[in-house]
Amino acid sequence: MKIHTLKPLLFALSLAGASAAFAAGPTPPVEDYRYGSHPDIAKVLRPADLDFCGIREVEMLYEDHQGQQHLLRYPVWGQNCPDGD
Repeated sequence: MKIHTLKPLLFALSLAGASAAFAAGPTPPVEDYRYGSHPDIAKVLRPADLDFCGIREVEMLYEDHQGQQHLLRYPVWGQNCPDGD
């Protein structure tokens, strides 16, 4: 495929990426989880990254049942620890 035929495709892909980022909107402010709270999680939009060992604060982006986005920060034990064998 020649370079001049790739230019329109690359331009279209860049527009699609920009429009997807714009549609997502701004990230909501971080809310700290409190023991005993019951967040209204209808859909997880960005799960927490648990690829570490030990306890660390992570963030999860979710949508509630009214369609509002929330960014929840909470401590969790990572899932990438050696077995100790």
